Amino acid sequence: MKPSKIKLKFERVGPMKLPSRIGGGTFDLYLYIFQNSGNNYFVLEKGNVRTNTKPLVRIDSNCVWADIFGSARCDCAEQMHEAMRRIIKEGNGLLIHAYNQDGRGLTLKNHVRVYMEQDKGYDTIEADRRCGFEKPDRRDYDEAIEIIKDYGLTSVRLLTNNPHRVKSLQEVGIAVQRVPIEAVKVDKFNIAQLYMKKKVLGHLFDFVNLDDPQTEKLFNESLKKWSHGEYDSYMWKC
Repeated sequence: MKPSKIKLKFERVGPMKLPSRIGGGTFDLYLYIFQNSGNNYFVLEKGNVRTNTKPLVRIDSNCVWADIFGSARCDCAEQMHEAMRRIIKEGNGLLIHAYNQDGRGLTLKNHVRVYMEQDKGYDTIEADRRCGFEKPDRRDYDEAIEIIKDYGLTSVRLLTNNPHRVKSLQEVGIAVQRVPIEAVKVDKFNIAQLYMKKKVLGHLFDFVNLDDPQTEKLFNESLKKWSHGEYDSYMWKC
C-alpha cells in the first residue's frame, strides 16, 4: 500500500437535481473544484452513498468528441451512459466524471493534434508518440480518490475495464471489486481504438479477440479508412 498523501483541498458545490434522459432517472449532481490543479469533477450520486458499505462507482474521463458530439471512434460515451443506467437501476451509486482528463490526460489542443495524426492512419498510441507523448496514459486518480474518501468509502464495486484504475484505488487501501462494463459492439469505426486499448493499455474486455485474424484485418482497415471515414451506421436514440 502506498503511504497516504497530503489531503488535496477542494471546493464542493451542490447538490442540484439532474433528471437524466440518458440514465432514465434523477441524480444529485455535485461539482468538485480542486484548488491546486484547478481541475473540475462532476459527481452524480444516486441514493445515499455514504450509507452503502460497497457502492457501485464509475470513474469516468471526459471525452469531448464522444460525450458531446457522439464520436463513433471510441466507446467513451457509451460507457458513461451504461454506467449511469446501471447506477439508476441499482438505486445507489456514484459516477465521478473527470472533466479535465480528455485524451487520457491531454489538453483539448493536443487532443485535436493526436486525432489529426490518427486521420493519417496512425493508431492511437503511435499518434500520441508523434505528438511528443511517450506515455500512452497520462492520467492519475489522486483527485478521484479524494472524492471517494470524501464520501467515507473504503470499499467499492468499480465499473471499469481499466486495470490501472483498480490498482490506483487498491494502492491507497480502498478495497475494489471490479465490475466489467461492455457498452458497444465492435465495428469498423471503433475497432482502431478498442484494439489498442486491449493490446497496449491492457484493458480487460472479451469483445475484442486479438488472436482472431478477422479482428486484425478489421483493425487495419479501420486505421486506413473507417475510423476517420464517412459514417454510415446507426444513430443514437437517447
